[in-house]
Order: sequence, then C-alpha cells, then structure tokens
Amino acid sequence: MNCQECHDFIDAYLDNELDVASAIAVKQHIRGCSQCEPLLESRKALRTLLGNPQLRFEVPDALRKRLVLPAATSATGRPSVRRSVIPWFSAPLALAAALAFMLGVFLFYQRAPLNRSGDNSLAKEVISSHVRSLLATHLLDVPSTDQHTVKPWFNGKLKFSPPVQDFADRGFRLIGGRLDYINSRDVAALVFQRNKHIINLFVWPSESSTAEATHSFAKDGYNVLHWVRDGFDFWAVSDVSAADLKAFADLEMKQA
Repeated sequence: MNCQECHDFIDAYLDNELDVASAIAVKQHIRGCSQCEPLLESRKALRTLLGNPQLRFEVPDALRKRLVLPAATSATGRPSVRRSVIPWFSAPLALAAALAFMLGVFLFYQRAPLNRSGDNSLAKEVISSHVRSLLATHLLDVPSTDQHTVKPWFNGKLKFSPPVQDFADRGFRLIGGRLDYINSRDVAALVFQRNKHIINLFVWPSESSTAEATHSFAKDGYNVLHWVRDGFDFWAVSDVSAADLKAFADLEMKQA
C-alpha cells in the first residue's frame, strides 16, 4: 500500500468500515510511514474535538433576532420579508474568532492528560485490535504457557519489558503473546484463555506516574478494563462476562 491509497482508506479505517485485510494493510503502512502516521493522529484529534459536547451550544435568542427579523407589512398591506443586514466585517471576524477558539480547544486537548473521551476512543481501538487478532488468525507470535518464555521474547522487539504473569491456577491461562499497534505505538499483547474465551491484555508504558483504579467500558458484546500500575497502562478486552474480566484484572493488579 502506498501513501495515496492510505489517504483514501484512512477515514474508513478510523470508522472500522474496512475489511480485515485492508485494515491490516493500512495499519502496517502507517507503522512505517512518517507522513501517514501524523495524518492519522490529526484525524483522531479532530474526531475527538468535534465529538466534544462542550462545543455544542444553542443559538442565543438575541443572535437569532438579529439574523431573522419578523415580517413587516408593505404599503399594499401584504406581508413582506425584512432582512437584517450584517456589517460586511462581521462574518470574517466571526469566522476568525471561531477558528481561534477551535485552535485553542484543540491545543488544550493535545496537551491535557488522557480524559474519559480519550479513554473511550482507546477502548474502541483495543476492541478493534482484539477482533482483528481473532479474525486474521494472528493471535500469537510466541505461543507458550510459560511466562519465562513469553517475557524474554519481547526483548529487543519493544523499548520496554512488559510484566508477564500466568494465572492458570485461577482459571486464566497464559497461552502466549504478540506484538500489536495501539494508540500510535508498538505494544505488548499478552493472551490468556478463560474456558473457551480469549482475553487480550495490551501493555505499554504509562504517561501517568501514579497508579489508577480500573475503568470499565462495554461495546458490541465486548468488555474492556483499563488500569495503571508500576508505570504501565493495562487494557484488558474480551467477550467474557464483566465479572470474569474484573476478576482477571484484580489478579493482575495484585502483582504490584
């Protein structure tokens, strides 16, 4: 895939409208392209900004009256429409003010810590990666139930060493790991099995220096949990019940 094809597909990629093969091709291209990766980030930031409910507002009555005036009666006794005349300089000034406001809000969101809307966006992304790992038969790069085999496999492939645990004795069996790409970065994906269900646990270094309790999300039959500990972000996603996923997260958090 070249850059032009990636540009054509990038909006459909963000909306999860591509077939699995095309989505993987876009993701692989963006990984190694210094031009398309910033484009993807700018599209994500714009979507987050436009989806912010704080940017939506009702038109004040005073402004509405300036734009549309009540009908007047002509000399013939018939109603005629009176149009308000806005000074020629009002539109450019209003446009400039609106652009300045949007730019300010955009920069604020770029610099602000991850908020709940950002968490929702990431939750959708980890669900998409979870589904693709099952559909594309690329669930495991290192199939192993031994945590001492899985953990060293990531050495040299990532800039960090993810914590790896096995909870087979508690009903959550480690079956391996793989490399994945989430939030514009390479991440570790640790794969567990609960009965016949798969749990993907995505791990990467956190921007937060303090531990955070779990935040839960649910979409399209999938449950997602996010927490922070020991300098890492953890995102667990599966179609297991919310109670089972919470039990899994509790086991992980006790490893601190």
